[in-house]
Amino acid sequence: MVSFVCNACQETLKKPKLDMHANRCHYASFSCIDCSVDFTGTSYRQHTSCISEAEKYEGKLYKKGKQSAQQKPSNTPKSTVDQLTARAQQLASHETSESPASPKKRKSEEANGSSDKKKKSAWDSTDISDNATTAMTNAIAYVTQTEPRTEFADLKKKCVKLVTKHPQSKHSKSDAKSVFDQALVEALVGGKVVLTTSKST
Repeated sequence: MVSFVCNACQETLKKPKLDMHANRCHYASFSCIDCSVDFTGTSYRQHTSCISEAEKYEGKLYKKGKQSAQQKPSNTPKSTVDQLTARAQQLASHETSESPASPKKRKSEEANGSSDKKKKSAWDSTDISDNATTAMTNAIAYVTQTEPRTEFADLKKKCVKLVTKHPQSKHSKSDAKSVFDQALVEALVGGKVVLTTSKST
């Protein structure tokens, strides 16, 4: 029977005891003692045999000429490191498969960059509140409307910059940063901002 080691608490267990142990030991993942393959979740259930008893006990004397019925299954789960390496290669190949921007596309992107300057001047022409929270709420609404695909971390930086660099602003950078969270909640509750999530690959 196949034996496993819990990677969380290092307890050695037989296969029938794994489900009980997984309920008791949170974040448990298991490694097969014989073949040293890591199993996450309940993938250990499919691991019925990994190497034959002859391979295990004969060691270097084992001859592979005799093919037994208990061969290593071809769909053996990969180790965690192998899975992460495969995922990294998959992402790298996806990034390189994207074609570089054509000259027309670059020109349109540059044109959009020049329109960003116009957007900033549109923000500068708006009246800004003396209340830092209200000013930040308006900045959040402005950024999310003009740049809807802004990442959350960038949103805070852009809004703080808009509020502090506004010609009529009397707010310091530290004041703007301290009211950002409250202003974001007010903008969400007030319906000025709608957040969208992007699908990750």
